[in-house]
Amino acid sequence: MLAECNEHGYYRGRVCPVCKKEGKFLMDDREIKKLSSILIGILRHFPQQFNIKLDPHGWANIDEVCEAIKNKIDRFYWIRKKHVVALALTDEKGRYQLKEGKIRATYAHTIEVDLSDLPEADVDILYYPVTEEELEIVLEQGLLPTDRNKVHLSGSIEKAVEAGKTRVENPVILKIDAKKAMEDGVDIRKAGKEVYIADQIDAKYISILESSEASDQQ
Repeated sequence: MLAECNEHGYYRGRVCPVCKKEGKFLMDDREIKKLSSILIGILRHFPQQFNIKLDPHGWANIDEVCEAIKNKIDRFYWIRKKHVVALALTDEKGRYQLKEGKIRATYAHTIEVDLSDLPEADVDILYYPVTEEELEIVLEQGLLPTDRNKVHLSGSIEKAVEAGKTRVENPVILKIDAKKAMEDGVDIRKAGKEVYIADQIDAKYISILESSEASDQQ
């Protein structure tokens, strides 16, 4: 459930996590999931299907997004700006940014956007999951974008494993020397709570995460 506390703002759950009081209801879980899917689609993949124009950095006007959703999807006739703002601010993955009445997705685009204004990576090591079949190729050739415009790296081993398990039961986790890469001029940006993006990562910055290293960090 998505709700609003008069004192502490938007939150997800039955009660405000700060004051433990029930706030004003905004959306149920089913509506959250559906609206998130629509919003991600507009901001990452197909803005033209909703007649939304993104600026070069991927920003869209929130009021225009709301009107477009209402006009195209009858079940969301009630949507207002506050619903989109609340959804973005409480997103667990940090997939959105808000600024001056605008919204954008910060990663996983399949359309061309300039994300060079995202903050630089603030960690020394990043992680990436691969399958056994991919391992040798990546260690030789490095990481290049596949179904998205950027290479997406994880800020923790746990998140890399989680991402890898969407494809294979036991992913191999690679360790990326982000500090060295950035010192050499590779542009790596922080795009979510634990998501980082780059155009590509050369093989010389990549190694296999040893099981002992993973154990030390758990």
